Amino acid sequence: MVRKNDSIDVYSKVEPYLLEVKKPGRYTGGEQGSVVKTRDVPLRFAFCFPDVYDVGMSFLGMKILYELLNEDPEIWCERVFAPWPDMEELLRRRQLKLYALESGDGLDAFDVVGFTLQYELSYTNILNMLDLGGIPLHADQRKETFPLVVVGGPCVANVEPLADFIDLAMLGEGEEMLPQLMELCKTAKREGWDKSRLLRAAAGIEGVYVPSLYEVAYQEDGRIQSITPKDGAPARVRKRIIKDFNQARPSTGGPVPYIEVVHSRAVAEIFRGCTRGCRFCQAGFLYRPVRERSIDNICDIVQAGCENTGYEEAALLSLSTSDYSDIVGLIDRLSQWTDQHQVNLSLPSLRVDNFTKDLLDRVSAVRKSGLTFAPEAGTQRLRDVINKNITDEEFERTCTIAFSGGYTTLKLYFMIGLPTETEEDLAGIAAMANKAVDLFYQNKSRPKGKSVQVNIGCSTFVPKPDTPFQWVGQDSPETIAEKQKFLLSQIKNRKINLSYHDVTIS
Repeated sequence: MVRKNDSIDVYSKVEPYLLEVKKPGRYTGGEQGSVVKTRDVPLRFAFCFPDVYDVGMSFLGMKILYELLNEDPEIWCERVFAPWPDMEELLRRRQLKLYALESGDGLDAFDVVGFTLQYELSYTNILNMLDLGGIPLHADQRKETFPLVVVGGPCVANVEPLADFIDLAMLGEGEEMLPQLMELCKTAKREGWDKSRLLRAAAGIEGVYVPSLYEVAYQEDGRIQSITPKDGAPARVRKRIIKDFNQARPSTGGPVPYIEVVHSRAVAEIFRGCTRGCRFCQAGFLYRPVRERSIDNICDIVQAGCENTGYEEAALLSLSTSDYSDIVGLIDRLSQWTDQHQVNLSLPSLRVDNFTKDLLDRVSAVRKSGLTFAPEAGTQRLRDVINKNITDEEFERTCTIAFSGGYTTLKLYFMIGLPTETEEDLAGIAAMANKAVDLFYQNKSRPKGKSVQVNIGCSTFVPKPDTPFQWVGQDSPETIAEKQKFLLSQIKNRKINLSYHDVTIS
């Protein structure tokens, strides 16, 4: 064990007070599968998820990189999560630093502090975590080479709001890029490089962006006039991608939470990228091109993940799971093992336009919950605008197949506030839900004695960088509230439930 009476060990000081907070299991560590090394490793990396433990422990990217880095005997990767407000109040009141779960050491004891940027609302959590960890917020205030503050993840596509606070950002996929950066940091620490030398060298790694190596000139109205690289930094940073996805390191274990988290299951990412080109979807553009894992590879990942963790559910993850080139063959192969070991197989992200009776038969054998689809818009006109290529006929065919297969619950995802949206488009959302209800009762092979439930989930459209809609203005909170009220007025069937996102959060 590493938790001893050491000046940087925060956990031993906070442990007596953990019963004062909700869910103390968020802050204790020690889970099965967590990695404990000694403090004298050449490089210590704090993987920081800027949200609460319950959310972060469900994030596949952290699991992959945690296992990948800890395979190196010279690196100790530990986990740090944003505390719930009651825990933050305790830390500040007791004048204790935010700490890592594996060692209990304060955040400022690490060589590299890395944050994943999964959504924009977490940006302020990053600053709060740095402050709680005793690390100066602004990069130019951190004169020493370490700790180095780095970020990665999809929101690096819009990292400029954080440019003053970070030392570098990693664009694209991290399985190859992050280990390269860590090797550079080990060399810099061993040879005593200063920070400027390390940053200049890091800028030479494909995918790494160092904000301090660029001079920005502005026009009088505040728009950018020019961006000039210096000290050998590239004029344009290209995102990093894994070319052979079968060679990408999967997660096959990792820490198993003692408390309930958002997703408690083994996960196999079956492919990365998407060919659909929906104009609102940032992930569809960032993760191009499409790269699939082989069926053998996926089966090995699922089996190892369940055996190493004890999970009784495995999820096949991608942006659109039913777009896998041989999804039926994959499920057939997987079912041979999951059925034998009583493991439930979950298939999120099914598509309306390629959902077939053949696929339903296989899904039904391993999945007993309702089906979820995402038409996104209520009319064909608006679906054409956003390039969501789903027709009314395909939607009706999919509903009929689902109800014929014994399903009685359907969840449909839509968006409010899309470009060119009208009241007719909003009314179309209710019309599609009503049509689904009608199709259930028109279906002679539906489950007898049961009623249907159609749940509508409506999120608010948010323009995203690197998408065709990036410059489209977002509806005001007042407009969105009016649209939500109008849509609610269109729902008159008790077999339809409507939920929507908080206007201010969107």
